[in-house]
Amino acid sequence: MRESIYILISNIYAKGMAYLFYFLTSFFLKTESFGILRGLLPILDTLTIIFSSGIPVSIAKFSAEGKKVNISILIFMFFLSIIGVLVVLNIKYILGGHYLKLNNLFYIILGVCILFSPIVSFVRGTLQGNFRFKELALTWIVESTLKIIFLIILINIIKIFGAFLALALSSLTTGLIFFIYIRKYIDFSFNFNYIKNIFFYSIPISLTSSAYRIFGDIDNIIIMSFLGPYWSGIYGYSALLSRGIIMFSTSISIPLLPKIAKNKDIRDLYKSVIFNTLLSLPVVILFILFSDFFLHLFFGVDNPDGSLSLKILSISSLFMGYFYIISSTLQGLGYANISFYIIIFGISLNILLNIILIKNFGIVGGSIATLTSAVLIVILGLFTIIKLKC
Repeated sequence: MRESIYILISNIYAKGMAYLFYFLTSFFLKTESFGILRGLLPILDTLTIIFSSGIPVSIAKFSAEGKKVNISILIFMFFLSIIGVLVVLNIKYILGGHYLKLNNLFYIILGVCILFSPIVSFVRGTLQGNFRFKELALTWIVESTLKIIFLIILINIIKIFGAFLALALSSLTTGLIFFIYIRKYIDFSFNFNYIKNIFFYSIPISLTSSAYRIFGDIDNIIIMSFLGPYWSGIYGYSALLSRGIIMFSTSISIPLLPKIAKNKDIRDLYKSVIFNTLLSLPVVILFILFSDFFLHLFFGVDNPDGSLSLKILSISSLFMGYFYIISSTLQGLGYANISFYIIIFGISLNILLNIILIKNFGIVGGSIATLTSAVLIVILGLFTIIKLKC
C-alpha cells in the first residue's frame, strides 16, 4: 500500500511539472516558437517511448523473477537510441509541410534528447524490479524538478533550444544520480540472451505506450505540418488548457488498475467515471463559457478559432479521461491487448479525420477530429467491457 502511495504521488507531481513546463514555455516563447515546440515534443516523446520506454518494464519483470540486471541491456538501449537519432534526423521528410522548413538544429537537439534517455529508463526498470519503489518515485520527482530548473535558466539564454536542452539534461542528470545507487543490483558481464529476452518482451509494451502518447497530439503534429508554427501555437494554447482536465482521470486510473485486477469488480469502473465527472465537468463548463477570457488571461491571445477549439478540446479531454479509466479497467481484467487495439483504431481514425477536417476548417477541424475519435473509442471501450462481463 505504501509503495502505491509513493508511485501515485510521484506520478501526480511529474504530470503537474510537465504541465508547468508547457505553461512556462508558452510564457517565455512567442506564439510561433511555442507552436514549433508543440509540433516537435510529441514526436520526441513518441520516439523516446518506442526506443527506450518498453524496456524498463521488461527489466522489472525479469529482475522480480530473480534474474540480476545485466549491463548489456543498457548498451543495447544506447544502440537503439542511435537508431532513434537517425529516425528523428530524417522524420521531416515523412511529416512534410512546414516541418521541412524548420532549422536542422531542431532535429539535432531532438536527437540529443533521445540519446540521453536510456540511462534513466534503465535505472527505473532496475529499481522497479528490485522493489525499490520509494527510490523509483524519487526519480520522477527529481527529473521533473530539474526539468523546470534547467528550463528557467536555459530558455532565457538560448530561447526555444533551451527548452529542449532542459529535457535532455534533466533526464541525463537524474539517470547518472540514481545509477550510482543501483550499481549493487547490476551484473557487469555481457549476456546476449538477456538482451534478446528483454527486447522481445518489451516490443508490445513500447507500441502500446507510444500509441497512447501519440493519440493526444496527432492533431498538433498535422496542424504544424499543414498550417505552420503560428497556428500550431494558437492550437497549442487551447490544447494546453484543456489537457489539464485529463490530470484528474490519470490520477484516478493509477490505483484503479490494481483494484480491478484484484476484485474483477467493474463497479469500481462506474465509481471512477462518476468521480472523474464530478472533478472534470465544472472545469469543462468554465472553459466552454469563458474560453475567450482564459486564452487572453494566460496567453494574451484573442483568436476566435482558438477559442472555439478550446471549447471542443475541453469536451474531448473529458472523454479521453473516461478512456484512461476504461483502459485501466481492461488492463486490470487482463485484456490489455484489447485496449491497445482500441487506441490504434482511435489513432487511425484521428489521423484520417485530421487530414480531412484541418484542410477544410483549420485548427477547429483538428479539435473536431480529436473529439470525434475520443467519443468513439470511449463507446467502443465501454461496449467491450460490458460484453466481456456479460
